[in-house]
Amino acid sequence: MTHADDRLLDRALTNHHLIVRSDVALVGLSSGQWVRRLDRHVWVEMAPGVWRHRATPDSWRLRARAALRWLGNEAALYGRTAAAWWELDSRSVDVIEVLVPRRRKTIDGPFVIHTTKVWTPHELRMHDGLRVTEPARAIIDMAATERSAQQLEHVIDEAIRRRMLTVERLSARVGALGGSGRQGTTMLRSLLLDSGGESHLERRFLRLVRTAGFPRPHCQVVHRRGGQRIARVDFLFPGTDVVVEVTGRLGHASDAERRQDARRRNALQEAGRVVIEFTTADVLDAREYVVSTLDHWLRVRR
Repeated sequence: MTHADDRLLDRALTNHHLIVRSDVALVGLSSGQWVRRLDRHVWVEMAPGVWRHRATPDSWRLRARAALRWLGNEAALYGRTAAAWWELDSRSVDVIEVLVPRRRKTIDGPFVIHTTKVWTPHELRMHDGLRVTEPARAIIDMAATERSAQQLEHVIDEAIRRRMLTVERLSARVGALGGSGRQGTTMLRSLLLDSGGESHLERRFLRLVRTAGFPRPHCQVVHRRGGQRIARVDFLFPGTDVVVEVTGRLGHASDAERRQDARRRNALQEAGRVVIEFTTADVLDAREYVVSTLDHWLRVRR
């Protein structure tokens, strides 16, 4: 290795393990010297004009960086790739999907490139060094190609759990972008009916509430008393002081956990709340019990 090679590696290390042609010129390698290195596969092309050193492991995240390094400022990660970059979808990404404005010329490359007429700054974010569509837009775009309703449901719930969006925000964006011809809109609207909780169990409870004809409860409500936070509860039914908690814990909690739960419940009851708790088995297998219990307390406390 020459001094120029060392400098080129240093530049790669400071640019997420990627280099472009200007880096090659900057370290003083001639065109002939660079071609010889390519012929020996010292550097591997990740995108047109973007390379990694052969000792650098390939990964979808590196390919995503290479794609946007190649396409420049008017490009952003799209759909499932964007959701994975936000760490909402943990599955391996096989194909890098990128979004560009429709006014750009036809682009050929090793990625799936989508074009859009709707290219507005408020839908784009910088996250971990890359431009990416914001979570609501990423989910809407993902719905156009995602065939698994369960996986899309997981992504929605994960975004809500991490406070990256709300049901209201996502519903509004679906209404704005989900025209009659947009794929995935019907499935998204169906999944949004029972969104808002932070787990699959909470989603199942919301579905039970909806099918039983009860009003939709507020989700993840923080209760305070005298300016002090008491607790954040799973559900609060509007127009009442009825709080519902659903718990998926198995086995016995520790003494410390039982003490904390008891004090939390006591504080809520002292603040005038009726606290009802349903287990996983109740929500999944004892629908009649859940419905009759809710019906009683909602009629009493409304």
